Amino acid sequence: MTVYRICARYIALPVAADWREKLAVRLGSRPRRLGRWAELGLYGALECLVDAAEGTLSEHAGVLLSSQYGPALAMRSALLQVREDLPLPVTFLQTQPSQLLAALSAQLRWCGDARFITHPDPLALLALALTMAKQHADGLLLGWVNEVGSESSLWLRLQPVADPGGAWRKANDFASLLQSASHVRLGASELAVMMHS
Repeated sequence: MTVYRICARYIALPVAADWREKLAVRLGSRPRRLGRWAELGLYGALECLVDAAEGTLSEHAGVLLSSQYGPALAMRSALLQVREDLPLPVTFLQTQPSQLLAALSAQLRWCGDARFITHPDPLALLALALTMAKQHADGLLLGWVNEVGSESSLWLRLQPVADPGGAWRKANDFASLLQSASHVRLGASELAVMMHS
């Protein structure tokens, strides 16, 4: 059983009003041709990596991105444009979640395993991520990005470590896991967390 330390986190729920300006400062200019959803994810991922003191990811790390709805607002725009004719090329590209993964890879100058999964249950996704993480010697950058309702960009940087010993408990509350967990592991039957002491 592999144990993962949460070595960095970025929790924007909801995001700050000036998040787009902060992203532009970090990038040196406003991103071009990215939709709002992709910008929101890029912002959170880069902030998480700053917290981890990582300028890029190792080639042995993976990226897993999730969302309940994906770039829903871009999809709505594309559907409105379809009523008139074909959607504009930039609008169509903004409906593709892979645009966020490509933008993040380009910004980090990183090539590796990056995936997107739409799933409504963040704990189930975390369990799946830990199963996938076994393929990555340097762990995962894991994010949840949503723009429907309250905009959010939630990211964890997970790295495999030896079991530190201590009290493990079943993970049943995603919010407390995001805020207070120091380690996560996937046992034979359940996802477990160790909280900060």
